[in-house]
Amino acid sequence: MTLTPAAAPGLGLAVTSGVSMGLPPIGELASHLALLLAWALVLSLSLQTLLTGWFVMRVRWLLQQRQRWPTEPAGGWPAAEVVLCLRGADPSLAGALAALASQTYPGPWRLQLVVDSQADPAWSVAKASLAALEACGRAGWLAAQLRPLEQRPRRGSLKSASLRQAFAHLHPDTALVALVDADAIVSPQWLANLARACSQPGVGAVSGNRWYQPQGPSLAGRVRAGWNGGALVLMTLLGIPWGGSLAVRRQVIDAGAWSDRLISSLCEDTSLIQPLRQLGWRYAFRPELIALDQDNSLAFAELVPWIGRQLLTARLHHPAWPLVALHGAGSALLLSAAAAWLLLGRSALLAGALGLYELGCMGLLLWIEATALSALTRPGSDTIPRQAAPIWRRAWDWLRDLPVTQLVYAVAFWHGCWDRQVGWRGVTYRVLGRREPGGPGVEALGWDDELNRSTGPRSRF
Repeated sequence: MTLTPAAAPGLGLAVTSGVSMGLPPIGELASHLALLLAWALVLSLSLQTLLTGWFVMRVRWLLQQRQRWPTEPAGGWPAAEVVLCLRGADPSLAGALAALASQTYPGPWRLQLVVDSQADPAWSVAKASLAALEACGRAGWLAAQLRPLEQRPRRGSLKSASLRQAFAHLHPDTALVALVDADAIVSPQWLANLARACSQPGVGAVSGNRWYQPQGPSLAGRVRAGWNGGALVLMTLLGIPWGGSLAVRRQVIDAGAWSDRLISSLCEDTSLIQPLRQLGWRYAFRPELIALDQDNSLAFAELVPWIGRQLLTARLHHPAWPLVALHGAGSALLLSAAAAWLLLGRSALLAGALGLYELGCMGLLLWIEATALSALTRPGSDTIPRQAAPIWRRAWDWLRDLPVTQLVYAVAFWHGCWDRQVGWRGVTYRVLGRREPGGPGVEALGWDDELNRSTGPRSRF
């Protein structure tokens, strides 16, 4: 006897030639999968909303906590030293040095610059800027030192080698060391904010983060800003420092564990956490230390390598990398599966859920943007500009670029996980795994000497 679906409606089975297939129809499977993906998108958006809400409340609480601090650190303002490592002349270098010269730090402080070589274009820019600032009396530092990198080691990055050299030449009175990047324009209160935050009990290192506000119609700049908005929340949640606006106590450097890690490390910030914990200190994120970056020169082809390198530093050196990987892999797989399923078939439910997800992410970016700008813009100061565009225009910009941002993030995440080589400012490094001699870290495969005769995008990123 041959059963038909009509003969066995309760079973929901298709049976032909007397043989039961035992499987739901293809259309039913497709409907179930679409429903599963739709629910996954809603749950993912809900989780991201909770994390963003936590970030917003955290920033507000930290800013309110700062108002209760004494105006001067216990024991007075520590002698500070700002370290800036340079390779290639960033377009914002002169502006960054002018911002440092305008610091209103009440205590004594010094500036130390380490440049890749005297032939590097950054050398002449830095030398001229320092001389001009000191000649017109605008320099707030006690002394400024400009040194070339004495040795290019094979192990570790040039940035790490420059920092090790700078640490070896710290002034004996220095009690606080601040690191800054050449593409970060800091506020006049930046160094004082670092000192106050790092002087709190139990805190051994503090940092802010960066907020990108590209000037002009640059798709690459907007995509990087969108990715960085999400990264800002994740880095705050997981305690990942940013070396572009970072301060550490002198004791952390003198203890030697961090400097030893710099021998083979790709970067300084993510490699700081474990040595800090070993000394009994903790790291603290401070929203008032967020630095504005308005650079608009990043080429679209450089986006994936740039974001991939940021992820690689966490993979090599930070204990929270498994959670970063879970976020990256989960986001990429979920959005890829949803997009592929919509391309292969039609599902109004899944299309609606994906549209809701994108609209929700747009709203979260607006929320993060407002929170970051509230930390950047201080009462009585017009140093940091607010967004001039109306909210509907900013919302449309975020939404329009969101699919490209998500695609770039997925590709960059893959590179950050699996690349065995990484390029950074004209240097190609081989990635050393945890089981390799000298790992985790990098070793240089070669230097691009053309960088010393170029100030183009290749030298900056």
